Amino acid sequence: MRPWYWLAWSLSGTFYKSICHAEVQGRDRLPSGNFLAVSNHLSNIDPPLAGWAIEREVFFLAKKTLWDNPTLGRLITSLNSIPVDQERPDMTSLKKTIKVLREGHNAIIFPEGSRSLDGKLQPGQPGAGLVACKAQVPIVPMRIFGTFEALPPGSKKFTPSPIRVVIGNYFLPPPEEESKKDKTIYAALSTKMMNEIAALQWSSIENEDRPVI
Repeated sequence: MRPWYWLAWSLSGTFYKSICHAEVQGRDRLPSGNFLAVSNHLSNIDPPLAGWAIEREVFFLAKKTLWDNPTLGRLITSLNSIPVDQERPDMTSLKKTIKVLREGHNAIIFPEGSRSLDGKLQPGQPGAGLVACKAQVPIVPMRIFGTFEALPPGSKKFTPSPIRVVIGNYFLPPPEEESKKDKTIYAALSTKMMNEIAALQWSSIENEDRPVI
């Protein structure tokens, strides 16, 4: 990690552990090389939480309206945030994410595209599948618990709540050649991502056989 990123990562961890008694399960399931992490999205505090859980430097997608505040925009840019337009299809942000993954970095995507308004899992969007197919890196499913209770969408009041992040076994995307022949693979892969996320529960999961990277 770069020193500045490490400082932000450490401060985030201190907050989550001391205020929310945050726990992480499954860090040993992360591949040794770079990867694309995919997670459910419940709250504004999810991105830094997911980054802290991974314990490696990662890139994030963040709604571009955050850059309306120049100071905040510079801060989150320095912490590897990539602006994304949530109001319309935004290939620019997806291409940037593919680029950083191909360069050997890690990234986090929330396949649902936005926060869940009721705390339940939402359908995955094809863009997440497109990124995974184009980048050709392992896909790491993650599930966040407790942040909806701590800071639900629309609320400005933070309520300390037990938080846990469960990391699942990674899997590989289909070969890029297949997606070039059949564009429906993107949506199918995003659905698989959400199914893998849904399978993760608050309690630990058993290790399973997985491909060696």
